[in-house]
Amino acid sequence: MRVVLDTNVFVSALVHGGRPLEAVEFCLSGGCELIASEPILGELAGILSGKFGWQQREIRDAVERIRQFSDVVNPAIVVTDCSDPDDNRILEAAVAGTAECIVSGDKHLRRMKAYRGIEILNASGFLSRMGL
Repeated sequence: MRVVLDTNVFVSALVHGGRPLEAVEFCLSGGCELIASEPILGELAGILSGKFGWQQREIRDAVERIRQFSDVVNPAIVVTDCSDPDDNRILEAAVAGTAECIVSGDKHLRRMKAYRGIEILNASGFLSRMGL
């Protein structure tokens, strides 16, 4: 299964652990094909630095590990379908990467339930869907 993890899932995994961490580890271990984009990775770096005060080396290591295990796409389309404009970057990556699932903790995306046939789940729902 090809999956896009929302930035908030990566942040929750790296800062708090729990089900988001299980979802990230499942993807990074090859349990599915992870799709990312430069806008998602850039947003992750900015949040870890600005909101959580991570050091640049820690951020670089985290982002590079995600990049190493991801199909990093460069979306050629612009999506404006989410009520929160910042979340459109997740939809753009999912469409560009032909994802089957988006994993997000964001209420604006989860409220959509699906986008262009791409299922939108929270971390627990995704792990259940994967039989975990």
